[in-house]
Amino acid sequence: MLFATLLFGPGDGKKKGRKGNALYAQEQYAEAAAEFRLGVSAVSEEGPGPVYSGLLNNLGASLYRTGDTEQAGIAFSGAAQMANTPADLVRASYNAGNAAATGKQLEQALAHYRRALLSDPSNADAKFNYEFVKRQLDEQQKQDQEQDKQNQDENKENEEQQDGDQKQENDQENQDQKQDQKDSGEQNQEQQEQQQQDQQDPTKMSQQEAERILDALQNEEEQLLRQVQKLKSRPRRVEKDW
Repeated sequence: MLFATLLFGPGDGKKKGRKGNALYAQEQYAEAAAEFRLGVSAVSEEGPGPVYSGLLNNLGASLYRTGDTEQAGIAFSGAAQMANTPADLVRASYNAGNAAATGKQLEQALAHYRRALLSDPSNADAKFNYEFVKRQLDEQQKQDQEQDKQNQDENKENEEQQDGDQKQENDQENQDQKQDQKDSGEQNQEQQEQQQQDQQDPTKMSQQEAERILDALQNEEEQLLRQVQKLKSRPRRVEKDW
């Protein structure tokens, strides 16, 4: 992390900058950030320049030391915008890349390092960090692709398993239906065969038929009895043979 050494003359912004520098040197980073903010507010109307860019850069460095990499990145990006010299632009862009890389914003870090290298292609630190982050990003993308492929394979396997289970369930239902139809058909066939046997067997008769036959037999017995009684009441004739 590059810190801008600010050698200010008179002025509130410059005074706050000198005080912030002293606190930063004492590792009182939160207090230093507060002073640098006051200095930025004091020079905000001056526009781009080394004072404005330096205050924003040092504010970003103080915030970075407190662990607030997000706000540090914002301050460094502002410092790059307010820079009017290549050196200030390279320093702010490089620091913005470091903040973004620490915050795992790898693509943004590459963009900041690239801007620093465009202004100073010989900057070894920016070049090293660019290559380092580029390898990290490539590895991350590779892992993401492998994870996506693994998720797709798992989803495909789950779908195939579900399809197999559904097919097995459908096959079982079809077998059960066929078995029920077979049992029902066999039962109906048995009933039909039994009915045919009942109709064809002459020894079997319904109760109504049996009652009719019994009534007929009783009537015949009564008629026969009456005939016998008539014979007993008549005198017998003796036939002579002359």
